[in-house]
Amino acid sequence: MGKLKEEIDAVKKQRGDTIAKVKENRRRLNYKEAESVAIGRLLEIEKGKDKDNAKRKKIGYLKRLKNQLEFKISTEAQSLTAEKDLVRKIEEINKELNVAYKAIRLERKTELVKSDIEECRKNINEFELKIAEHDKKLDELYDKLRKLLGIERAKRVKPATKKRVQSQQMPQEINLEDIAVITKKSKKATQDEDADA
Repeated sequence: MGKLKEEIDAVKKQRGDTIAKVKENRRRLNYKEAESVAIGRLLEIEKGKDKDNAKRKKIGYLKRLKNQLEFKISTEAQSLTAEKDLVRKIEEINKELNVAYKAIRLERKTELVKSDIEECRKNINEFELKIAEHDKKLDELYDKLRKLLGIERAKRVKPATKKRVQSQQMPQEINLEDIAVITKKSKKATQDEDADA
């Protein structure tokens, strides 16, 4: 019997751990779904700003221009003001590239979030199957324990039968109006008896 109790405790612990994992994955799934909605809205806004994909088409040109300017700074000797102008132009190009890359980054992020959502759903399904297995194992172990202790499992009563049994056992309700009528009748009966006497 001690071994059976240890086995039951072990399965309960595994079941509890699995339930904790399901909760964690559901929390993560809710977060990722909210994140997906937010990123989707941002992506729509960015695509609305660049309807004809002009910014995307300009990425290659901006990269080449940036590389040329950086090469020019590193190889040519120039005055301090000319070098500052080149650095300023590179910073402006970097800003343009960031704006152009924004939609692309959001698209990549959307794909990553979608894969995370799928992974969470898959994990939840796997963990729920494990919980069902743990429940089945616990039922078997509890049945063994009942047999060992000589306890019979109570048969479940159908819900419709329960309602019928409850309605048969319910005492008849009496409200205050019924009581008032009864007292009136008894007073009238005593008055009639007094009049007869």
